[in-house]
Amino acid sequence: MNSKILNILSKLEIQANLENSGKVEVPHDDQMLAITPDTGKFFNIFLKTVKAKRLLEIGTSTGFSTLWFADALIENDNENCKIITIEENPSKIKRAINNFEEAGVSNIIEIRKGTATNILEELSKKHTEDFAKFDFVFIDADKENMIQYFDLVFPMVKIGGIIAADNILYPEKFRDRMKKYSKHVLSKPNVQTVTVPIGNGEEISFKIKD
Repeated sequence: MNSKILNILSKLEIQANLENSGKVEVPHDDQMLAITPDTGKFFNIFLKTVKAKRLLEIGTSTGFSTLWFADALIENDNENCKIITIEENPSKIKRAINNFEEAGVSNIIEIRKGTATNILEELSKKHTEDFAKFDFVFIDADKENMIQYFDLVFPMVKIGGIIAADNILYPEKFRDRMKKYSKHVLSKPNVQTVTVPIGNGEEISFKIKD
């Protein structure tokens, strides 16, 4: 892995551990709420294996997951890789920008500021036959709109592409909503999906056809 990216990831992991342990008090809106490090490693290897080059992330936070993704995409194709990541919280966007700059990956990352639904609808309007479809989409945002996010991004994912969703198993307070999400995805005849019990639980959905 890239040493500059690893350095920032290590710093963010320390902060996440402090927040999770309760040793530091951080307002909820400013908490990282990041994926676990083992989840980051899993997706880093996964994206390298599938040779992903174009990625959409819903829920940037401070950029922990984005950096794991960026390392993989740069290794796959440094010249043509691209990440579009969506975040509404201004303070988190500022922190993410600083992290991306320090890691040296700002050139491949485009942050879209605003509500995810609005931005996804804007992206979907630009969707044409010439639209460069995404190889991978990661959904880690408000759980109330998970199904809507899936349905909005699905046409923008290439056949053979992946949509992954975080928090399928934990925290337990989200479990009812995430069960509805999993049931919705399972109902799609053009998707093959599996729950992977790593970190907080990941639903990995493979697009078979449009």
